[in-house]
Amino acid sequence: MESLSEATQEYLESIYWLYESGIERTQANLARALQVSQPSVSEMLRRMVDDDLVSRDDAKLINFTDRGREVAERIVARHRLVEAYLVKVMGIPWDDVHEEAHAMEHSISPRLEAKMLEMIGDVHTCPHGHPIGDYPREPGEPLPSVPVGSTIVVLRLENEAEEMLHYMKRHAVEPGHTYTVAARRGEGEEAETELAGESGSVWVQDALARTVSVRVDDRGDGEISALGAAAAELQLVGPDRWGM
Repeated sequence: MESLSEATQEYLESIYWLYESGIERTQANLARALQVSQPSVSEMLRRMVDDDLVSRDDAKLINFTDRGREVAERIVARHRLVEAYLVKVMGIPWDDVHEEAHAMEHSISPRLEAKMLEMIGDVHTCPHGHPIGDYPREPGEPLPSVPVGSTIVVLRLENEAEEMLHYMKRHAVEPGHTYTVAARRGEGEEAETELAGESGSVWVQDALARTVSVRVDDRGDGEISALGAAAAELQLVGPDRWGM
């Protein structure tokens, strides 16, 4: 893994994210995920095919080779480990660690990585709820699709763009926390959901709440948001750029 360029590792990480999120692994979507031009993606994919990391099928979808998947899993696990370490050991706020981890993850040694894993103890997910290594990924539902009156636990913040994480932190939407879906208001992109938690109630925009995966512990019978049935692309693509 260490022999691969940082750019190649970033590509593998983004392709893994597309797999995990259920978004079509097209060249266009990968370009949006990385915020680069399609010609740049095309050139890098040619190199990655030559290096036996990915392949392209008849529909032009990007697929991991066995080697590519193994390397991508290691890269993603390391990134999430660094995030968990920065929060638990270093005390960095969870909405700040995604970009910090990107800056660090390419330079840590296997020895330091093993020490970080020892220091985080029984933490099995990154601070945003994504599993580290082979820890299972619990299926979830997008928050706007859950009826009013439901009791939920936030599993993951699927979108880890910095602005998105800051928004969720400001609105006290955090993985592992329990809420009641108390009410809904507004139409279209102005729709909002009220969440009632231990620290009080807060209104969150459904357009952004589509990126919050939850487990329903007690399903209510109230209304769902009109944005609840959004496709994976809409759950993860925001108004300004891929990621937010």
